[in-house]
Amino acid sequence: MDDTARRDLVEGLLPLVRTAGAAVLRSRNAGLATHLKHDKSPVTSADIGSEAVIRRGCSLLFPAIPMISEERAPALESSFEIPPLCFLVDPLDGTKEFIAGRSEFTVNIALVENGVATAGVIFAPALDRLYVAAGPRMAFMIDENGRRIRLDGMPHDHSHPIVLASRSHLDEQTAALVAQWQPCIIKQLGSSLKFALIAAGEADVYPRLSPTMIWDSAAGQALIEATGGVVLRPNGSPLVYCGSLINRGFVAARTRSLAAKALASIDSERQARLPVSNPLTEESSRR
Repeated sequence: MDDTARRDLVEGLLPLVRTAGAAVLRSRNAGLATHLKHDKSPVTSADIGSEAVIRRGCSLLFPAIPMISEERAPALESSFEIPPLCFLVDPLDGTKEFIAGRSEFTVNIALVENGVATAGVIFAPALDRLYVAAGPRMAFMIDENGRRIRLDGMPHDHSHPIVLASRSHLDEQTAALVAQWQPCIIKQLGSSLKFALIAAGEADVYPRLSPTMIWDSAAGQALIEATGGVVLRPNGSPLVYCGSLINRGFVAARTRSLAAKALASIDSERQARLPVSNPLTEESSRR
């Protein structure tokens, strides 16, 4: 897809994601119906309502582009082959924060082309902020007053690195990694807002070493990379979307040098967890 077509597609997604966000807020005000999915994660009437809005809108506006979404995921295998052109959708990212009454939830739509997240929109309905990426150096935020503010990932005078972590899914390995960055400022929050803060220059790095699903990261990755940042796997290769619905960890960072520092910390942490060999014991076992 060329740049002009991609920009036009993204502009078409903006009213759609706002409509989905409005449906989410209406569900909250009307009272939530909540149950657990097969993986024991919560799903609400808001998730389902937002999914229906996006699926209907995408089928009308972009009928040739298939859509893969969280709420249809139980029918898909983890090794599902992702189409070369598709939308990855999380109709309500941060469901636990939503249920808890916080504002840290989003509606995410990403465009994936040949395994690469090339464009994305992230809408935070409770904050009335819409983050948009349409390609390299084409990222902006639409604030609550309707102003389009260009995003370039430039820092806002950070005296110490600002490291982001999940509020609801902070695993032991990620916590140990974050501890290595001291002195730093650690912020915990939910949903893809962590990616948005990095793209806006309000944070520096977001390490996530526990598994996530591809719709959790795709829109955020498109946003960060549109501002010059990177999203890498723990082995240093780019995070791509092909062959599996599951991400096995990643580091999102405002710059490549920050990502390199995080990856070095990951390697150090993993080496520290390896059992220490005893040459005398090994020699004895060989006899």
